Amino acid sequence: MTIRQPVIWATLLYITGILLGNVFSSILFLYLSAGLLGAATLLRKKAHVADVLLFAFWITLGMGRMATDSPRQENGLYKVISREAQERNRLLAERLDSTGLDEQALAVSSALLLGQKEGLSREMRRNYAQAGASHLLALSGMHLGILYGLMYILLIRRIRYSDWKWFFLPPILLTVWGYAFIAGMPVSLVRASIMLTLATIAALAQADTPPLHILALSALVILLFTPAALMQAGFQLSFISVFFILVLYRPVRERLGIRNKVADLLLLSVVAQLGTAPLSIWYFHSLPLLGALVSIVLIPLTTIIIYLGLLLLAVPVGCVAGLLNAAIALQDWIVRTAGSIPHSTITDLYPAWWQVLLAYMLLLCIIARSRLQWSGEDFSL
Repeated sequence: MTIRQPVIWATLLYITGILLGNVFSSILFLYLSAGLLGAATLLRKKAHVADVLLFAFWITLGMGRMATDSPRQENGLYKVISREAQERNRLLAERLDSTGLDEQALAVSSALLLGQKEGLSREMRRNYAQAGASHLLALSGMHLGILYGLMYILLIRRIRYSDWKWFFLPPILLTVWGYAFIAGMPVSLVRASIMLTLATIAALAQADTPPLHILALSALVILLFTPAALMQAGFQLSFISVFFILVLYRPVRERLGIRNKVADLLLLSVVAQLGTAPLSIWYFHSLPLLGALVSIVLIPLTTIIIYLGLLLLAVPVGCVAGLLNAAIALQDWIVRTAGSIPHSTITDLYPAWWQVLLAYMLLLCIIARSRLQWSGEDFSL
């Protein structure tokens, strides 16, 4: 038996082990996984037996890690780094507070730049939710991608074929992980940082690394450190949205022959919203219908706000603060206008867990069949 896509299989099996670990939790599984790994190594010449042992290794490792990942354990490496990051995050929030921003601009910029949403009023949260723009207020790969996009345009694409390209890797990674650190190391940014790290190394090495492998490896690294993250809504929504973008966006774009930037951004928003819709309904019991359309305007505006906010943190001068106040005021007006449109959001949705699972199974079947019909790609793992 030859295992295709081993990174993806390892991640799926490890996730299975984590789920089983919520029911059968024991540290003995951790010792068992070590034994299975040793046995697979010794029997590596017997491919069939070694593969089965490796399958069992990843499942038992997930079950064992759940037994050791207790909220009471505060000395784990990730938790120590997170506490230090959150302290730096707090200091930057104080610095932003002293720049002269008005109350609304301070609340929104703190959420967009630093992930601090305590200053957001209930009305503001409701407006963003009704407009389908709540994801803008939660730090995610989109926010880090905005920063990375500027680096790619100005630096990475210019040096990827240079003899000096590897000398630029440390400052690039320092920028990526530095932003994740000052933002408090939320799981969504850690995932994005891992993906961008691997993508940058692959780009500089001119390697053709499948994006799904990078996504799977990112999930595996995070879950090895914090298995309980699998149960968090932010982790699930973050990875599912990226997964659907990776497997659906490009085939649909090529099928429709889209070349227009506005249509391209609309398709990206639709694909992401389609992928997260069942899970969003499960967690938030509502479905905004205008989210994809609103994103066409708000994502470019959010990009401007993030650049202005970072500039303001670096150079706290009045003119930058004034521009940031104006940009956030415009964004708030757009959100309030979109949210006030009648019937723009379907509310009071309470699906059963099996309905959410069935929805994703149907979506995956449709995607797999569509990709095979359109391009002859092999979607198997």
